[in-house]
Amino acid sequence: MEKRIDLLKYLSRVVQENTRAYQEDFQYDVRKITESVRESHMEDRVFYWMSRPAGTWCVKERDVFLRESEGHAIWTHYAPVADEIRAFRIVVTGLRDGVVVGDVYPLNYKEQVHRIREAALPIATVEITYPNGHTARMTYAELEQCRGNLHDRYGRPQRIRYAPEKEAELTRRIMLEHRFEKGWKPKPRVKPSVEPSR
Repeated sequence: MEKRIDLLKYLSRVVQENTRAYQEDFQYDVRKITESVRESHMEDRVFYWMSRPAGTWCVKERDVFLRESEGHAIWTHYAPVADEIRAFRIVVTGLRDGVVVGDVYPLNYKEQVHRIREAALPIATVEITYPNGHTARMTYAELEQCRGNLHDRYGRPQRIRYAPEKEAELTRRIMLEHRFEKGWKPKPRVKPSVEPSR
């Protein structure tokens, strides 16, 4: 784990080493990471980032654990080519002398992506905020029915926040994944020995 480092410099080195085509994808990540410095909610400053031989992706950690989200679809899509992926969890902590700094946690994508598929929860509700200040709250099913109408009426959303039925369960699953990142392994279940009855 690297702590409080120049995030963009670190990730740029990974791109140079591992991403042979579509290196320009990284500019989208730079914008997303840089803009997150202004976010007041920590959940908007924690990302999963990957370098592939052909491009990069940066998605919110929270979204990766929510099954119908774009973040989950993107993160799990590359499981068949896991050996080509270099992946990290990055936490944006702020600015230092105008440089975006934070913490970097290397991930074993090949192992992690299977845990993510098992741990992901369905989306129950959605909160969408638009540039004019309008906020729409609805169930995920309602969003699927009126997504086009909302876009026509309010334009491109400024922020979309997906939520599961139980927020505490999402937090628990994310924290458990952090333990796996540090090498934790669950203890094997041992069946209690049963004494023969007479």
